[in-house]
Amino acid sequence: MAVRPAPARADASYEAFVQFFISAYDKGRDGNYSVAEINELVQQAVSAVNGAKSDVLVRLDRQLTSELRGKAEAAVTKVELLKVWWLAGPAIISTHDAAYSAKAHIGTVAGQDAELDAVGRAMIVLFAELNAAYIMVDAEEGTNSAAVQRPYLREGLEHLIREIQPECGRNTLPSAGYVSYVCTFNGRTVRAEYWSGSNSYRIDGGDAIPGQINEDLVQDLLMANTVLPNAERLLAELIRQGVGLP
Repeated sequence: MAVRPAPARADASYEAFVQFFISAYDKGRDGNYSVAEINELVQQAVSAVNGAKSDVLVRLDRQLTSELRGKAEAAVTKVELLKVWWLAGPAIISTHDAAYSAKAHIGTVAGQDAELDAVGRAMIVLFAELNAAYIMVDAEEGTNSAAVQRPYLREGLEHLIREIQPECGRNTLPSAGYVSYVCTFNGRTVRAEYWSGSNSYRIDGGDAIPGQINEDLVQDLLMANTVLPNAERLLAELIRQGVGLP
């Protein structure tokens, strides 16, 4: 599926999870992780989860996502257990349940903008924590459980991206040489207006931009502070790594 490049304003706290999956792939490219590499990955995952968990839990504090919030809270509060090798296994139990619940919740909250954004963030956070835990267990037991989870993350990301799209509409007045393109998501609207006389358009009354309206730019500006740019970045990274679908 086509993946648009993420805008520069993508949420930095969730970009940390994209970087975690890049690091996990790069460090494990030879098929093995050294103890030092695992420790680095675990610290990276713990820092990322700790940096985002308050945001995730606040966003999940809604009626449609209350059940998932409890599972997510149980999982993210155990992230520090990953620093202790023999406690990674117990951490997997709650994190696995929460990650796959978040993935399933995408369908439950489809059409509910704020809830969909919250569930998408939770899914990314929880699958990263789950992968870090499985990387530790794999190194100890010679298994390959971390890699087994990534196709399901890819599947969840593709579902999320299909659902978390703005509502957009174009209006044309040929006699006036005027075109408008308006997009809305979660109560926020971005409007672009084109005038043929100047052959330029403005977004929300900003500076004139030469040429016809760039619809992708309008959508990117609207969705920049949602989970969508990070979901697209992470999906593109998983595809680059050769992760398939379940």
